Amino acid sequence: MPPVPDRSSAKRRPAAVILTVALATLSIPPLMLFVDRPVALAMETLPGWFRSPAGDITWLGKSLGWLLLSGVLALFWAWRARRAEHGSPLGSRERKRAFAAAFLFATVALAGILTNLIKLLVGRSRPNSFLHEGIYEFRPWHLAADLRGFPSGHATTVFALAFAFAMIQPRWRLPAFAVAIVIAATRVIINAHFLSDVVGGMVVALLTAVWLRSIFERRGWRFAGEADG
Repeated sequence: MPPVPDRSSAKRRPAAVILTVALATLSIPPLMLFVDRPVALAMETLPGWFRSPAGDITWLGKSLGWLLLSGVLALFWAWRARRAEHGSPLGSRERKRAFAAAFLFATVALAGILTNLIKLLVGRSRPNSFLHEGIYEFRPWHLAADLRGFPSGHATTVFALAFAFAMIQPRWRLPAFAVAIVIAATRVIINAHFLSDVVGGMVVALLTAVWLRSIFERRGWRFAGEADG
């Protein structure tokens, strides 16, 4: 007899998402007003042996490599699924893998697009402007890199990957989020972003992943078993 889906957990999911987004979003203004600048100043005092490894791994938050990897995997497994016999276990498994890779790709891509639009709309200065010139400002609709701090693109990417991967493989959600937090933290450690920029990226990633998952579910594009949380 197949496992019965946990309906109670499915019902709790929207409430948990709403609560998480609300708490994270409400935390952003206090962080901007009272926390971001002291944290940026504190990061400048950290020893080089601590900041250097952060600079070495922060590149893992770049989206291009993840987009290429997930896109290639989606195409490969879709090709494998088409070659398999209709209705065969192999074809069903390959289709789920293709949908999983497509879900990863779509989550990272859409979250990145939204983040870039928000950056342009907000126009927030980065920590370096504050630390070296005393500038802490918001200037919407400017294309300068120094005025595209909020939200963090790297943080958006790693949290989009973490949320999407947690939906595909719930049992691995804790390691996925641990890795995402470490990589996102490097953006603060090397003063590429303020702390609230990272929190903003996490919110964008979560909303994007949840919205895309609902689309995949409505279309029947399954990438996990019925009993998955």
